Formats: sequence, structure tokens, C-alpha cells
Amino acid sequence: MVRSFDNYPVEISKELSAAVEALDDGNEGKARVCARRAVGKAYAIAAVGHPASTNTNAPAVLATIMETRDYPPEVRAAARRLATSVASEEKNEISRHPVEDAGIIIGFLIGSI
Repeated sequence: MVRSFDNYPVEISKELSAAVEALDDGNEGKARVCARRAVGKAYAIAAVGHPASTNTNAPAVLATIMETRDYPPEVRAAARRLATSVASEEKNEISRHPVEDAGIIIGFLIGSI
């Protein structure tokens, strides 16, 4: 799978590219981690303008997105799928398409710039 994320800030693009590479290598766990980090960086950009300006704790960011009623249902659902752990009892909720789920969230937070 070859995808370009040149329309996103470099910090996000690197994480999404790493997620795609991990998927290509069959490492879904790493892909989800990279996708989560990309969302954390996008959240920081939306909040303060730059990801280095704040802590981008991806699990906390995803929890905030899931709980924020002002966000569209599809954004909150994508956050729930990305936040779901393999160890969770709700494995059927785990993101099977982490790059796409991250894209839904990132698109809402910062657009495609």
C-alpha cells in the first residue's frame, strides 16, 4: 500500500507513513500505535498549533475525543476503534483500518490543510 500524506504536517505524515509500512509488514499492532500517535499530534496542532508544544498522550487524546459530544459520531467511533486494545474484551471493536480511522479524526481536527 503506497500512500502519500504530504498534505499533513511532517510530524503527522511520518507517523501515518510508519503505520502504512507496519501494515505492509503485517504488524497491525505497530500500525495502530503509529496511527494513535498521529492523532495525538493532530490534536496538539488543533489545540495549540504545534505538537511539540504540549503532551500528546494518544490514549488520553482518544478518550477525550470519544467523550466530546460536539464531535461528529463518525469521529468518535473512529477514536473508539483506535483506542480499543487487543487485550480488550471488546476485540470486535478494534480498528482493522487504523490509517483510515486516524484519517477520519485528523481530517476533522485539522483538515487536509
